[in-house]
Amino acid sequence: MKKQFRTFSILFSILFLIPYSVVMAETAKEKGYRIMKAIDNLPKVEKMSSEAIFKIYDSQENLIFTKKSRVATYVENYQSPEKRLSRSISYFYAPADDKGNGALNIENSGDKDDDQWIYLKGLRKPKRVIGSDKSSSFMGSDFSNGDVAARDIDDSEYTWIASEQIKFKNKPIPVEKIEARFKSESMREDYGYSKTIAWVHPKTGLVFQVEMYDLNGQLAKRLTLKSFLIQKNKDGKRVFIATGAEMKNMLKATKTTMETKNIKVEGKVKGVKPSMFKTTYLTRK
Repeated sequence: MKKQFRTFSILFSILFLIPYSVVMAETAKEKGYRIMKAIDNLPKVEKMSSEAIFKIYDSQENLIFTKKSRVATYVENYQSPEKRLSRSISYFYAPADDKGNGALNIENSGDKDDDQWIYLKGLRKPKRVIGSDKSSSFMGSDFSNGDVAARDIDDSEYTWIASEQIKFKNKPIPVEKIEARFKSESMREDYGYSKTIAWVHPKTGLVFQVEMYDLNGQLAKRLTLKSFLIQKNKDGKRVFIATGAEMKNMLKATKTTMETKNIKVEGKVKGVKPSMFKTTYLTRK
C-alpha cells in the first residue's frame, strides 16, 4: 500500500506540479526587466563632485582633443528607488576654446520629459536638447547627448539573452546579457538606436559593455567599462561608480575615452545643492 501511495505521489508530481512550474516560468522579457529593475533599485549616493577628462581620437588612433570638465551630481530622494530623480551639471575648463561651455541634465518625474541643456559660450544662451539632437555628438566626442543623460527604466522593454562571462582586467566576471529597445518609435529615432545590448553585473549595477545598433540594425558604437571604484553613501551602503570608459564608433573607427578623477561624495562634497541645477547656473563660471 505504501509503495502504491509513493507511486501515486510521483505520478501526481509529473502530471501536475511540473506543468504548473512550466506555466509559471519566467519569460525572457520578464527576466530582463526584473534584472534591470533590481539594478535601478541599488543604493545611490546623494551628492558627488568630480572631474571628467575626455580624450578624443581619430580613425588612426591619433589623439586630437583632450577636454576637461568639472561635474556635480545630486540625486533627489536618493533612498527611494521609486522617487529618485538625478541631476548633473558640467563646466568645461579645457581646452581654451571650450572654457565656459557647459551641460545640464535634469530627470523629471512622471510622464514629463527629462530636461537636457547645452551651453556654448558662442551662443550666449543655453540650448535645450530635443528630438534628433539626442543623437548628436556631445561636445565633439563619440558620446552622443543621449548617451550622457539619465534614462527612465520604463522607457524601454528588456529581453534577457544569456548568462555569460566577460573579461575585466583579465579576470572573468559573471554578467547577464540583456537587450533593450525603446518602447516608442519616436525615441528610437531621436536617440538613433534600434536596440542596445548590455552586459550587466546585477549585484553591483556595473555595465561592463554596451553595443548600440543604429536604425538600420548595424552595430554603430561599443561602450566598454575601463575602471570603477566603491564609495559609501550617507547610509553607509556601498555604491559602485564607473570611473573610466571607452566609446568606440564602429562605423567611423574613432573613439573617445572618458576618465573620472577627484571624486568626492556626500559629506566631502562642498557647494553642491539642489538649487544649482538650473539653466541660469550654466552661464556662471
